[in-house]
Amino acid sequence: MATALIVHLDIRHEDFDQFVEIVRAHGDYSLNTEEGCRSFQVMLPIDEADKVILVEVYDDNDALELHWKSGHMQVYREKTKDMIVRRQRHQCRL
Repeated sequence: MATALIVHLDIRHEDFDQFVEIVRAHGDYSLNTEEGCRSFQVMLPIDEADKVILVEVYDDNDALELHWKSGHMQVYREKTKDMIVRRQRHQCRL
């Protein structure tokens, strides 16, 4: 069964543009290199400054787990750890 991950992020204002650049590259890389990654959308709410919403879809929980454990995920976490003020994650079944 496919699984989705929806992540709401509050980003430090001074890091917002750099964060968006990093997360878009991360999403593109995930989509192009991870066999189980079906979709990786980076959304910027129009009416809320410094917010980012990620909508990711994977073939199944195993594919999501591989994503979380991937080397490029570790690099993303390290690069962005001080940029993220708040994170809400919702794992969903499709």
